[in-house]
Amino acid sequence: MERRFRKAALWGATVAVVMAATGPLSPARAVPRPDPSPPPSPRAMLDAMRRDLGLTAQQVRTRLAQEADAHRAAATVRRVLGAPPAGMWFDKATGKLVVAVTGAADAQLVRAAGAEPKTVPHSRATLTALVRQISGRAGKGVPGVTGWGVDERANGVVVRTDHTRRTARTEAFEKSVRGLAARVKVPVTVERNDRRPRQQGGSVVGGERWMPGSEGICSIGFSVTGPGGFQGFLTAGHCTLTPDQAAYGKDGSRMGTSNQGGGHSVNDREGDFGLVEVDQPGWIVSSYVAGQGGTPVTVTGSQEGLVGMSICRSGQSSGWHCGEITRVDQTVDYGNTVIEGLSFTNACSAAGDSGGSYVTQPNAPMAIGVHSGGGAATCGNFGGATITIFQPVGEALAKWNLRLKTGSP
Repeated sequence: MERRFRKAALWGATVAVVMAATGPLSPARAVPRPDPSPPPSPRAMLDAMRRDLGLTAQQVRTRLAQEADAHRAAATVRRVLGAPPAGMWFDKATGKLVVAVTGAADAQLVRAAGAEPKTVPHSRATLTALVRQISGRAGKGVPGVTGWGVDERANGVVVRTDHTRRTARTEAFEKSVRGLAARVKVPVTVERNDRRPRQQGGSVVGGERWMPGSEGICSIGFSVTGPGGFQGFLTAGHCTLTPDQAAYGKDGSRMGTSNQGGGHSVNDREGDFGLVEVDQPGWIVSSYVAGQGGTPVTVTGSQEGLVGMSICRSGQSSGWHCGEITRVDQTVDYGNTVIEGLSFTNACSAAGDSGGSYVTQPNAPMAIGVHSGGGAATCGNFGGATITIFQPVGEALAKWNLRLKTGSP
């Protein structure tokens, strides 16, 4: 699969970040607010993490320091290992990065990098090969099946189903997956729930509103720059399906063009990401994301999300909410499209947040991804476990040779 090879080629690469920001505008003028000065405080982001993760202020600071160490260790692990490990995740109980490896030599390298090795029987190559086989069996989708992917902590695979939509085909697919996994002795977890994911369509500051002409309301992800003086922002691919569509800001004035030329929107196996060019007078891109109460936070770079890490997300419908990354590199069947390489979190979201920003580390916020979808439980209606889904940001940057717009925290 082309996507898997591309991801492997990006292993260990460092991406620079760019983010678009237009401040609040009055209806009479299409002139964005200049970048705030002095730079905004991370206090609002810390307050949101205390609220959403149920931590004290000291626990938040301790955890963030541990996560910063874990991210540094992860960067070293990616550099010193010859191939991706079977899994990596942040263990909040110990405050350490755990790395799943299959051999003593790799375990020694992991320990030297400042992480805890865990010896497992199955390599990442074995797990991803099995996921490819599952994807092949699923084809364009199976009724009642909502997604699948690697289960890093279990050194196995996970299949997600909607128990309210189960059919004979669902049962047959589960049996087929178990058969595939049994051949290589890989454990399979089947998660049954009624929280079918959906792409949340609903305006240049990350998390603020933008309107893609006739396709409803979505949220801005991150401002970017590119070759030839290009400036624009990343958002969800399902918000940018129509080529050369006028894009409007939150005040209703035109800011640019969505999916210019028809080659800047992805909403299929490759991912869920799209690009909007900002080319209208008065609109500029900046390094800000709308934080708690609209207080901006400054994006300073990008990181690859790790299971167990805390994140905060911003969207025009639900605002600013925090949580933890629960899974990475998952395949999701939205019903209308099947998408690979998405990540799950337990931060709440709502319709209209699609395209919005995911960041981490309030003292130096790093871009992680853009909002793709979520389940039935929203920020205003906690009916069951919360799931939200994001598209990692690095893939879009690499595909279109873009750079995130960054600033100093």
